[in-house]
Order: sequence, then C-alpha cells, then structure tokens
Amino acid sequence: MKNIYVLLVLLLCGFHALGQEQNLFCGERDARVRFFGMNPQAWDAARMAQNQLELETSSFGEEARGGGQTIYTIPVVFHVIHNNGPENISDEQILNGLEILNRDFRMLNADISLVVSAFEGVTADIGIEFALATKDPNGNCTRGINRLVSALTTDGGQDMKDLIQWPRNKYLNIWICADAAGAAGYTLMPGDVSGFWGASADGIVVRSDYVGAIGTSSGSKSRTLTHEVGHWLNLYHTWGPGNSPAVNSNCNQDDQVADTPNTIGWTSCSLTGSSCGNTIDNVQNYMEYSYCSRMFTQGQRTRMRAAILSNVAQRSSLITASNLAATGVTNPVLCEADFKYDKNIICLGDSIAFTDASYHAITSWSWNFGDGQTLSGDNPAVHQNPTHTYDVAGTYSVTLTVSNSTGTLSKTYSNVIHVLNDGTLLSPVVEGFENTWPANNWFINNPDADETWEVVPTPYSGSNGLKLRNYNSESGHVDEMVSNTFDMSAMDTIFVSYKWAYANRVNTTDDRLRISSSGDCGDSWTLNRIRKGTTTLPTATATNLAFTPTALNQWNGETLTLTSDAFMTNHYQLKFEFICYGGNNIYLDDINISGVDTLGNFIEILESELNVNLYPNPTSNQTTLEISTESHRNTNVRLYNAAGQLVQTPFTGYLSIGTHQISITPPGAGFYFVEVQSGNQYLRKKLIVH
Repeated sequence: MKNIYVLLVLLLCGFHALGQEQNLFCGERDARVRFFGMNPQAWDAARMAQNQLELETSSFGEEARGGGQTIYTIPVVFHVIHNNGPENISDEQILNGLEILNRDFRMLNADISLVVSAFEGVTADIGIEFALATKDPNGNCTRGINRLVSALTTDGGQDMKDLIQWPRNKYLNIWICADAAGAAGYTLMPGDVSGFWGASADGIVVRSDYVGAIGTSSGSKSRTLTHEVGHWLNLYHTWGPGNSPAVNSNCNQDDQVADTPNTIGWTSCSLTGSSCGNTIDNVQNYMEYSYCSRMFTQGQRTRMRAAILSNVAQRSSLITASNLAATGVTNPVLCEADFKYDKNIICLGDSIAFTDASYHAITSWSWNFGDGQTLSGDNPAVHQNPTHTYDVAGTYSVTLTVSNSTGTLSKTYSNVIHVLNDGTLLSPVVEGFENTWPANNWFINNPDADETWEVVPTPYSGSNGLKLRNYNSESGHVDEMVSNTFDMSAMDTIFVSYKWAYANRVNTTDDRLRISSSGDCGDSWTLNRIRKGTTTLPTATATNLAFTPTALNQWNGETLTLTSDAFMTNHYQLKFEFICYGGNNIYLDDINISGVDTLGNFIEILESELNVNLYPNPTSNQTTLEISTESHRNTNVRLYNAAGQLVQTPFTGYLSIGTHQISITPPGAGFYFVEVQSGNQYLRKKLIVH
C-alpha cells in the first residue's frame, strides 16, 4: 500500500437507504473550502499535526505499553438544533443512536456473524465506549442532550455549530439538525482541527433522520454515526482520502490500514467484489458506502486507539480520569426526579403507562399513584416504567421518588390524572364560560407549561369567552381542551357548534385549530374539523399586533354534524386542540353539544332556566318568541340555520321586567335554531319552517 498523507480532508458521508429514490450527496468540497477559506492560517498547523499523528500511528506500541485491553470512554453531548419540526427528535431516538454506536464499536452487533469468511479473522472490538455527559462545563447537572431552536437547523454549517459548543477537550460534540450541509453527516479529521482555529469546528454534524434506528430514522441509516466517529478518530474511507466512491483511480490511493484491501469504494453490497485486483474488497466495513456495513478491522482499531491516545486535537484529554469525573461519566450524581405519562384523562378501569424520566443512575423507584395504590422496588423491569389501572373515578396526584447511592429525590404532579365515570354529563349542555370554568366539565392539557386557555371578558355573547394567548407562544406548542364524558348512547346524530375569533399575522402564519371526537374515552380520536392559519381560521383582518376581537363581525361559527356510530356511546368526548406555528391569539365561545335521538327527538340544550315560548312551531311563515324576565336584562336573540350560520338577529338590547313578544320571520323553509342570551342565562330552541 502506498503511504500517502492527505492533509486537508473533510470527510462527509452521503448515505442513503436502500430503495430510496434520491441519494444524499457529500458536501466535502464546499465544507473544506469554507473552513480553510475562512482559516487559511490553519493550513500549516494541520499539515504538521497530521504528520505527527501518522508517525504516532505507524509506531503505535500500545500492546507493549500494557494498554491493549484498556476500555476508553469518551464523554458525549448532543446538541439538537431544531425549528420545532421533525428534526427535534426524541430523547429515545438519540439514546438508541448512542446504543448502536457503542454496540458497533464493541463488536456486539448481532450481524457481525454475517461477515464474509475472508474477513472473519480481522473483525475488531475497538475497545472504545461513549457515554452521555451528566455534568455541563460549569459542573451543573445535564442530561447530555441540549435543545436549541434556530432556523440554522437547515444550514448545518459552522454558523450552526457556533450556536452552542462545549469544550472539545472535555466532550465529543454531536450536532443533530434538519440538514447536515446536504449530507447524512460530516466531521473533520483530527489533524485538520488540531490548531486553535479548528477547535470551534471540531465535532460531528448528523442529519436528524440518520440517528438511531427508530423514530424518524431506520435500520438502514443507523450506522451513520458509527461511520462519522470513525472519521473523527482518524479513519479514512476504505478507498482512501476523498469522498468519491466507485472511481477507478481510487485503486491508486490508500486508507493507511493494512488489512483493508485497496478498493474503488462501493455504493452497493457486492460481497464478492474485487475492484482493484484479486483480493476481495472489505465491502462490509463501516467506512464503506455499501449499506451492509457491520465491522471494523484490527488495523482500523489500531488507528483509532492511536488517535484517542494522541494529543492531536486534544483527543487524549477526553479519556483522562479527571475529565471523566468532571463530565460526570464516572459516579454520576442524582440530579432530578421526573416522569411522563401516556395520557391523563381516562375512564374507569383504564390504564396509564408511566415512564421514569429521572437522572442519573437511578437504582430504586417508589410510585404513589394517588388512589391509595403504591409500587416500590429496585427491579427496572417492574418498577421503573409501570402501568397502573384506576378503578375509582376522581382526580389524582402522582408522586415518584427515586434513589441512588448519592441521595433521594421526589417529583409530584398535582391533580394530573382524571378518571371519569361513563356518561358524566348525562345530557348535552352549552358552554358559554359564564360560570365556574373548567369545573368538572373540561380538562386542560398544556404540556409546554406556557400560556393556556383562560376565561376572559371578551365574549361573542354573555359576559365571558375563552382565550388562548398564542401571540407569544413558541412554534410547535400544543394546547388541548378536552370535555368530560357525555352519554350519547341513545343518540342518532350529534350536533357540535362553536364560535371562534382569530386574526393571523401579516407575515406567514400556519396555526391550526383541530376539533376531534372520541367515543372510547380518548383511546382514539377522529378529526372532525381542521382550520388553518391563513385560510379557514381567520375571522378578522390580519395584524401583527396581539389580536383581540372588538366587534361581533370579527367572530365566526359553525355546526358540525356527527353521525358515526363510534360516537354514540356513554363516554363520548370532544376535544379542541390548538397548535402554534407563529400566529396570534384565538378566542372561543358558545360551545354547544346537542343531538337527535334514535326516535327523532331533538334534545334541547339548556344552561340555565329561562322562561321562553316559541309559537307557532312548526310554522309556515312567522313565529313569535315570548320571553318573561324578572329584571332588566341585556338580551340578544339570533337565528341560525342548520349549518350553524347566523341568518338573522331579530332583537338586541335591554328588556324590562315583564313578558315580551319578538316576531321572527325566517328566510325560507328549513330547520333553524333560535338562540336566546339574556343576562347570564342562555337557551336554544329548534324551529321548523314548512
């Protein structure tokens, strides 16, 4: 093999999954030009450092020094740079990616048994492991996963890395983003970043959907991080420096590893390929593009272990006992008790799955589920992530207490679990937010713990309405309002009407209002209506100011007609869900839920007693609304068609004490609702016109 030292190589991997229609291309040239163009003074330092590292590697005598069996641990921190999109992958997906990285570097991958016989004798356990840091550079507790909102997630270059970086002599920095400069991932070789100017560029950038094998990624893309860490520890591609596989001239260069035969480089899994002579190529190597990688060689092991023991790019500083203690890799302290739950509104006899989110190194768990039941122990399979069944209706607080050798911590979520009886609301109602709210009729889910639904004196009718202060919310935040259970088992049709007010911002807004129904106590939801930020949601003129409706014509309303048998149960629920995407405040009022039973009877909705008669009904033309009041009342009478559209306002103003008649002349034959709001009282009557 030729002993070629190539100095200025930024190695990027443009992996794509088998069967994908479009490959991800490498950004090597642009990234190299950008780095050395901005830092031309780094050229000489890089050349000298690479020469030093190659000499150290060629004379590497670790076995003679007694370090051949030593397992080296590298502290890792993940920086998730996202813009509230799918690139904001879960902790679980990141941890899965770290697990695969460790598995591959310790040769614990199950598919190692599929290595072809020609290379069975040179497969290698690298003896290097990677652990999440549990302390940040200031010694504070950390999960080892940072999340930062930035539009630079679609850039993936140096500007993005400059947003956040922990000292490279203490941590391996891995940035996760939406677009890794056009590739699946990239990193600089240690020689390139050895000097002062390379410190801020050191680390690995990886595209979010190439992390791990779950979530937004897949098994075929799960070795990207393994490949990139190989580069970070001074491995070239198997065909040598450069990023262009399947080129015949690659036979004339080398990767400086004796047991990886010269190759042109593969973009397919040809296990019998022999591209540069009679020797079979190591197509299954992690540093190939074959998509069937499953091994490192003994020669690559030597090269990577030489790199981690070298002071080039401060790699050797990472594995010292003092640094492992400083970054919390050894003897991690107990920092926080916390837990998650898959749902918090259930019916009698349903279960909730709880997930421990505490850190670090928890050894025992004690759960108090709030209903008199507890669970304690030190078996992770039983006590860490339990599922609990609630058999008594009510609202419950849940407490988790965790312990390890350094101490004990507890976390309580108060009044967080709501266990509902079937058919808690035995008849349909109207919600005008005039009385105590949410009482026991509605439940609020606000996972982001920011502004959420609140009663305000800005109604469509009456004195109050509901507001979500969305103007300053972060994009991606979700707020839900979920009803208690309704007994709709005798219904044939359900009517859901509501009014809303919203103005989008002048610039791009993509908020969402979603109305959904469930007939199985929230186990599954069916989307009944979605209203979007600039099209079907606005009711008023766009404004970049925080929106507050000032007139009735800034409101709109509709009636949804639900006929699915799946909803005709004794545990029907309604959900309003608002998703923020950089928009404005939204208001709700007059949420009415009514129905027609299986005998064809219209079930009226009544929030409070109001002495009202409507006659004649049915009618062929005019009808009279008779209202009796015992005090002076501000009164509004409105006529809606069957679609929930306002067609008339026969009366608005004050009524004195006594009985009053108001004439109503509908515009034509059909089915109507006459809505009366008088003071804090509310009533809706059906009207049929022949």
